[in-house]
Amino acid sequence: MAEWRPGFAAKAALRLTGLALLAGLRPESRWLHAAVLRSAATTPAQALLAMLCFVTASAGVALLLLGPDLWKPVAVAPRWRSADHGAG
Repeated sequence: MAEWRPGFAAKAALRLTGLALLAGLRPESRWLHAAVLRSAATTPAQALLAMLCFVTASAGVALLLLGPDLWKPVAVAPRWRSADHGAG
């Protein structure tokens, strides 16, 4: 499999996607705030919306700061490459 080398357009698109995710977090957080004010108890809808806010923020920051480096190959220690490292 050939190694992917991101060009300028791919780098910019990934970082802009991260910025867009962070910008989309504003209405999500407003909806969550309004939902919490409406109900004293935590509802499943509030929990799902909180999870969505967390995932959106995490993905947005990762894409904005790291961009294509998220897919950069990493070296794995030889002890973890063995298929039967736990056997025996």
